[in-house]
Amino acid sequence: MSRLNRGWRSRPDLSLLTIVLVLTVFGFFMILSASAPMAVMTSGDTLVFVKKHAAVVVVSLAAMGLGIVLSLDRLRSLTKPIVILTALLLIATHLPGMGHTVYGATRWLKVGPFSIQPSDFAKIALVLFMADFLARHPQKGWSLFKEQRQMLLPIGGLLGLVLFQPDLGSTIMLATSCFVLFLVNGASSWKMAFLAVSGSMAVFLYSWNTEYQRLRWLAVFDPWKYPKDIGFQTVQSLLAIGSGGLFGMGYGQGKQKLFYLPIQHSDFIFAVIAEEWGLFGAVGTVLLFLALGQRGFAIAQRATNPYHQLLVVGLTTLIVAQAFINIGVVIGVLPTTGIPLPFLSAGGTSLLVTLFGVGLILNVSRQSQAQLRLLKRGGSAA
Repeated sequence: MSRLNRGWRSRPDLSLLTIVLVLTVFGFFMILSASAPMAVMTSGDTLVFVKKHAAVVVVSLAAMGLGIVLSLDRLRSLTKPIVILTALLLIATHLPGMGHTVYGATRWLKVGPFSIQPSDFAKIALVLFMADFLARHPQKGWSLFKEQRQMLLPIGGLLGLVLFQPDLGSTIMLATSCFVLFLVNGASSWKMAFLAVSGSMAVFLYSWNTEYQRLRWLAVFDPWKYPKDIGFQTVQSLLAIGSGGLFGMGYGQGKQKLFYLPIQHSDFIFAVIAEEWGLFGAVGTVLLFLALGQRGFAIAQRATNPYHQLLVVGLTTLIVAQAFINIGVVIGVLPTTGIPLPFLSAGGTSLLVTLFGVGLILNVSRQSQAQLRLLKRGGSAA
C-alpha cells in the first residue's frame, strides 16, 4: 500500500469523471470523421488515424487509472527527478539524430514509430514543482519572490526550454498555470495584475519581433487579406464554423475537412465540430470545459492538504487554459500556436499527460471523500 493511495476504496468525483469520458469518447468519433479524407489519401485505409488514436486512448485511460491510485506523497518525493528528466528530454529535442521537426518546430522525439512531445511532460513537471514549493512556502504578500530564489531556476528553465523549441503557445499556457498558482497561494492581486499586463506585453513584443510570429498576428488582424498564405488556416477555419450554422451539417458531412482545413483532426478539430454540429455543438463543447474547470476548482476547495489544493488548481488551469487557447486560435482571435484541444484532438503525449493529470485530480477527490467519511464517523462517535 505504500505506493498507492490508502483511501483507494473511496469513490472519485463522478461528475468530473463523466465529463472527461464524454469528451474523450466524443473526441474519438470526431477524429474518425475529421481524419477520414486524409487517411484515404495517405494510406487507402479510412481508419488508419483512428486506429492509432484508439491505442493512444487505451494507454491514456490506463495512465488516468494510475493517476487515481498512485500515492501522491510518493509522487511528490519524485518531483526533483521528474523536473530534471523533463529538462533533459526538452534539451534532447535539439540534439542531432534525436529531435524531430514538424512545421518548422523541433518539439518531438522519435521513439520507434511514435513521436513524443516533451513539452507535454513539462506541464506535469512544472505543476508538481510549483505545488510542492508553494505548499512548503506559504505566500505572504510578495515576499516569496524576494526570499525564495531557488524556485526561479526550475520555472525559468522549463519555460525557456519550451519557448526555445519554439513553442510560444505552450509557454503561455505553462506561465498561466504558474500565475494562477501564485495568485491562489496569496500573492498580492494588484501586483499579480501588473505582472500579467507586463508579461502579456512582453509576449506580444517578443512575438511581434519574431518574423513567423508577426505573420501569424497579421493573420489574426485581417485573415481575409491573406487568404492563400498566412491567413489560410484562419480563413478555412472560419468558413467551417460559419458553414455549421445553428445545428450543423451533420456528423461526417463537413466539407472543409476535404483538404481545405489543415490539421483538421488535431489542432483545428473544433472547427470540424462547429461545422458538423453547429453552434449548439460548439457551445456544448465549451460548456463541458467550463464544467470541468468548475469541478476541478471545487475539488481543490474541498481538499484539506495545501499540496493537494495547489496540485489540483495547477492541473485544472492547464487543461482549461489549453482548451481556450486552442478554441481562440480556431475562431481567429489568437495566432496559430499548434496546441491541441484536450481530449478531442489526435495526439499521443498530449492525451496521455492530460488524462494522467485528470487521474491525479480524481485521486485528490477520493482522498477528500475518505477524509470527510472519517470526520463524519468521528462526529458520530462523539
